[in-house]
Amino acid sequence: MFLKLSREDFSWSRSKKVLPVFFLLWGGGLLLALLYLFSVRSHLQTIERDQTEKLLDSYLAEHQSINRLSGSHRLPRDTLLQGLAFIRIMLGNDQVVVADQADALSLKGLVNLPPATSGVWLPVGMGEEKHLLTVIVRKYDNGLLIQAGKEGREGYTLFHQLVRYTIFLVACSALMLWPLSLYFIKQSLTPLITTREKIGDLIQRSKTGFLPEQGNGPELDSLYGQINQLIRQNRHLVSEMQHSLDNVAHDLRTPMTRLRSVAEYGLQAEDDTSRLRDALSDCLEESERVLAMLKIMMSVAEAESGTMRLELQECDIISSLQQVVSLYEYVAEEQKITVQLQAGESDKQVTAMVDSTRISQVWANLLDNGIKYGREGGWVKIAVQVVGGELIICFADNGMGISESEQGKIWERLYRGDRSRSRPGLGLGLSYVHAVVAAHHGQVSVHSTLHEGSQFEVRLPLAQVRTQEKSHMSGE
Repeated sequence: MFLKLSREDFSWSRSKKVLPVFFLLWGGGLLLALLYLFSVRSHLQTIERDQTEKLLDSYLAEHQSINRLSGSHRLPRDTLLQGLAFIRIMLGNDQVVVADQADALSLKGLVNLPPATSGVWLPVGMGEEKHLLTVIVRKYDNGLLIQAGKEGREGYTLFHQLVRYTIFLVACSALMLWPLSLYFIKQSLTPLITTREKIGDLIQRSKTGFLPEQGNGPELDSLYGQINQLIRQNRHLVSEMQHSLDNVAHDLRTPMTRLRSVAEYGLQAEDDTSRLRDALSDCLEESERVLAMLKIMMSVAEAESGTMRLELQECDIISSLQQVVSLYEYVAEEQKITVQLQAGESDKQVTAMVDSTRISQVWANLLDNGIKYGREGGWVKIAVQVVGGELIICFADNGMGISESEQGKIWERLYRGDRSRSRPGLGLGLSYVHAVVAAHHGQVSVHSTLHEGSQFEVRLPLAQVRTQEKSHMSGE
């Protein structure tokens, strides 16, 4: 078992994790050792008392009549004590002390022993003549008191030998429990080590595989499932990043190529001032186009990461929409598209705490899409209403529409559908709309039928919306 330990298992970081387990095991062993010693001590003392009781019973059975009590006597062990070290018999102020002469027990020490004292392994005697005795006391109704003692050094010595052996074993167990604790910690880390190895193999050998989600136990199955979910999300993000980079490269290539061509054209006309001025003007226009693309991409990234800073202020939503409609009026006329703003009840004013600049950009992007992808002679309708605690703004058109397969992708950065690539654009408008609306804690959705038209719906929470009755006297 210990052969499975490696040098890594004896490192300091692993040792710090092992210490609690080691102290738990060693402390448990120490507690068991103390319980063992306590049990052995109690058992040996019980044996000592029982033996003393039996010896006293045997003595009393042979000497049933004790008629005279006087002085202290020292009698032969074989004839009187029968294994006891001493016997004291007291009645009133009279006492008789019979001591074992073979043990050289001091009578003076016995006399100084209190008559009612009992116990196991009591030190009795003086100086070097001290004995460890097991003493018992019996009291009778007539006032008779008998105190008897038996030599208990043998049991005491045995107990102390067990104590020394136990201390030695407890000390040696520390050397054995340390590698055992290391082994337990390593076993507890086995699932983590296995997971690390599987993830390493997955990274090095497989770019499309996943961790097995069955047969590892309920905990690991759940963990592997979550890791696989992270892997899927990471691969999806990488795929989106690659797709975005491809789109960026595609959309930047045209303005950068034109910028280079115009610059080369301008350099060819060294003495033609008007030609140089036109070339610089074109370069400025293309650079503005590139900067606009990058600025929108940065704004979308800020919104998606939750770091977009909104300058919230009370804004009249109807007025904001009217300004955007007025701004795109000439563009709509060129496309022969009618733009209608349906503001709802004329006696109400809808205001909201929003970033007026960014929310106007949202209206502009949605209206621009409706006009850009609309049909000649078509229409774009904008409806505003407060329903169910939400402000709802709908942009509906009867243009080319969006296929079902593309409706889930139009919110992605730089995504442009096949039919939309014939029209000018960066593929950032709808992703910017989605990001800004989300930053305002709202939602945006689309309902579209191919070749019939689309409807974009923006919902803002009522907590940020306030509807006011217009004053008929002031007209505000």
